[in-house]
Amino acid sequence: MAATSLLSAPARHAPIDARALAARFLQVRERSLGLAAPLSAEDAMVQSMPEASPAKWHLAHTTWFFERFVLALANADYRPVDPGWEYIFNSYYEGVGPFHARPRRGLLARPSLQQVLDYRREIDRRVAARIRAGALDDDALRRVLLGTHHEQQHQELLLTDIKHAFWSNPLHPAYCDDPPGADGPGVPLRWIQLAGGTVPIGAARWPEQSASFAWDNESPRHPVLLQPFALANRPVTHAEFRLFIREGGYRNPKLWLSDGWAQVQAEGWQRPLYWHEDLEQLFTLHGWQPANPDAPACHLSYYEADAFARW
Repeated sequence: MAATSLLSAPARHAPIDARALAARFLQVRERSLGLAAPLSAEDAMVQSMPEASPAKWHLAHTTWFFERFVLALANADYRPVDPGWEYIFNSYYEGVGPFHARPRRGLLARPSLQQVLDYRREIDRRVAARIRAGALDDDALRRVLLGTHHEQQHQELLLTDIKHAFWSNPLHPAYCDDPPGADGPGVPLRWIQLAGGTVPIGAARWPEQSASFAWDNESPRHPVLLQPFALANRPVTHAEFRLFIREGGYRNPKLWLSDGWAQVQAEGWQRPLYWHEDLEQLFTLHGWQPANPDAPACHLSYYEADAFARW
C-alpha cells in the first residue's frame, strides 16, 4: 500500500462525505481499542517472531499514520505530539525518513502502553475536530479514508500476532474465553468444471476512476487468460488434510515444490502451524479447541496447499 501516492493526486473526483467519514474514522479507531482491551501491558509489547509486531506498536503506528499523513500535511506549522516517535512508529515509508527496524520493535518498552493510548486519544480528537470543522480538503479526507482501511489491516495483524505470541507461550493462554460457534455439517466434495477464457480481474483505480475504495496494488482492471479448470464446491476440510498427514504427506518429497520441501526439512514440518500433534485440536484465540473435521483446514502455507493438491 502506497499512502504517499495520494499526496499529489489531483482533485478530479467526487467529494468525500465528511460526516460519514468522521463516523467511520471514530468507529475504526474504537474497534482497535476493543481488540487490544483483553491484553495486559506485558502482552502488548511481546514480539514472538521478527515478522510480527507488538500490539502496542500496531496501536501507535496506526495513530502515527494519521498524525503524519493527515495532520502534518494539512498544516505546515504542525507540531507532533512527540518528534521522537516519528522514527519508532514509521513502518517502512522511506520517503518520510529513517525508521526503527521491524525485528526490534519488541524492544520498545517506552513509550508505555498508557502513553500510546493517550497518544491515540489526542490524535483522534485532533483529526475528528478538523473533519467536523471542514478544515481538511478532499485529498486530506481521502488520506483519512485510506488510513481507516490501513488500520483495519493492522487490526487483523494485531490478532494474528497476539495469537502467535500466546501460542509461543508454554502456558498457551487464551486471548478470549468464549469459544467460537461450531461449523455446520460437511458437504460432499463435488468438482465444478469451468471453461476458462478471457476474464477481467482487478479494481478500477481509486479515487481517479471509482468512488469505491481499492488498494493501489488491486489496479488496474485488466483481462487475463484462464485455461479450463475445475474448482471444488467447498474448501478442503480439516479431516481431509489430516488424512494427507497420516498417509505420509510430510515425508514424500515427490509431492512438494523444491523450495517447500527444503523448508519442510529445514524446519521439521510435520503438520500445519497451530495443529496439535494429535491432529484433533487447534490452537485458536480461544486457546486449544477441538478440531471440527468438517471445518475448512486452517493455517496451511502455500507449500502445504500445493503438496495437498498434488496428493
